[in-house]
Parts: sequence; C-alpha cells; structure tokens
Amino acid sequence: MKKSSRKRLLISSIAMLLVAMVALGTATFAWFTSSTTATANGINVQTVKASELQISSVNVDWGTKIDYGVKNKVLLPASTDNGTAWFKANAADKANFAADTETVASVSSSESTNYYFKDQLNVRNNGDADVENVTISFSVPNNYLRVALVETSAKGADVADTGTFTDSVYDADGVLYNAYKSTTPETTAITPETDCKINLGTLSKDDAKYYNLYVWFEGQDEQCIDSNAGAVVSDITFTVTGDTADQV
Repeated sequence: MKKSSRKRLLISSIAMLLVAMVALGTATFAWFTSSTTATANGINVQTVKASELQISSVNVDWGTKIDYGVKNKVLLPASTDNGTAWFKANAADKANFAADTETVASVSSSESTNYYFKDQLNVRNNGDADVENVTISFSVPNNYLRVALVETSAKGADVADTGTFTDSVYDADGVLYNAYKSTTPETTAITPETDCKINLGTLSKDDAKYYNLYVWFEGQDEQCIDSNAGAVVSDITFTVTGDTADQV
C-alpha cells in the first residue's frame, strides 16, 4: 500500500530593491523633473532553503542565488504600456503629476538603464516529483513604484504584446493611470494589481516558467509629485513556494 505525504517546499527569493529618493540641491521632485534621481541598491535573489525548485535570470544559470549586479543604480521616472517602448518627459507643474505633453519623447536604448531595470526571474522544477501550487509572492512598497512580472517563452525573450504586459503590472494602491504608448502622446489605461501573487500551477520534472521582471517609477502615477520626494522605498522580497508529494 502506498502512503503519500506532502511536504512544503520554500524558496525565499529575495530581490532587495532599496530605492532612495534624492533631491539634488534645490531641485524639486515631480513627474519627470530632470534634475532629481532615485537610487536602486543591491537587487539580488537567493534561496534560503534547499528544494527541487530552482531560479535563474537572463545571465545567471539555474541555482539557489541570483545577484543582478545592480549597485547604487539611478532611475528616472518613465512610462510604458508594453515594456518595450518607454517614454520620458518634463514636468508641467511641480505640484502635479501631469507631464508637459510637448516634451514627451522616447527613451532610447542607450539611455534605457537610466529609466528602468529589466531582467528575468525564472523558476523550474529540478526534482523527480511534481511540484504543485507553485507561487511567486511579493509586495510593492510604494504607490508610484511599479513592478511588472510578465510571463514569456524563454530566457531573454521579450514581451509579446501590450495586453500581456498591462495585465502583469503591480503597485501598492491599484489606482488607474494612463501609461504613455507614443509621443503623440497616446496612452493606455492600466489598473495595477495589488494582490502580488502569481500562480504557476504544477511544474513537472524539468518544467520551467519564465518571467520578465521590470522595475520603474511611473511618472503618470498621481503620487509622483514633489511633496512625496524623499521617501525611502523598502526592499522587495519575492517568495517562491510549492507543494510536493513523496510516495513510498
């Protein structure tokens, strides 16, 4: 007679995103104010309990630890509705999050790392038994910080379409905003998710799921104004969990 027992598998994947808002000199912080920066420190992921689940990023192979190699990274506010085309602008008014529409411009590939962080957080089952109820859980500690975790097909693959991206955006308060989609400027209405939990379902042996990870400050968010300058954004912790059954 076979007896099944279920044990809990836990990988705490810690993506430490320590973001400090810095107002330089007498500069103010508004949506797209050119002389103000935000700093992201120590983004990394690691496992704290061994199990059959493994993680990887674009440049880090499967294992128990990821270091994204981002230290003291400066990020300027930006806006996107698909994770591929990104836009910047100047602030119209330091007391309002609205941009001066005449200054909206595309973020070029050469300056992209100044406006957003992009990598991957991938999960696979490296064991022999199925792992059920695999879940990635996290939280977003600031109203105008955005995290997008978008399922894709493989390592290094880009987002397929706008809908895939807009359905995978997370923030702290879930307030609708209009993300830029062109320099016209046209926009796409996005209501972020606040229940920061992604269900991967069951992963059989060697099965993997791939997710593009984006982090940025959304200038079109109504909280991205001067009066909110100086806030320190706490760490973001991604926790990957799953259940497995041993049969004897």
